[in-house]
Amino acid sequence: MLELKDRLPHAHVAAVTAGVAPSEPSTMRDDVLSALVNLGYHRPLAEKAVESAIKAQPDGGFERTLKQALRELAR
Repeated sequence: MLELKDRLPHAHVAAVTAGVAPSEPSTMRDDVLSALVNLGYHRPLAEKAVESAIKAQPDGGFERTLKQALRELAR
């Protein structure tokens, strides 16, 4: 996660490194989507990956959801 901190929104990097989880699921969804778009993935493809990741791990935090979304994109 720390390796990707340059590519994540600044506010979320501070929350992740401080160990603070996002308070709202929609905010987490938006943060993961933003991270994927900032990594260079096309928005429609990233949206599908985020939705699949949330379905696979509905109680996952930002890191788990991002990792799952990246797994979905690697398929």
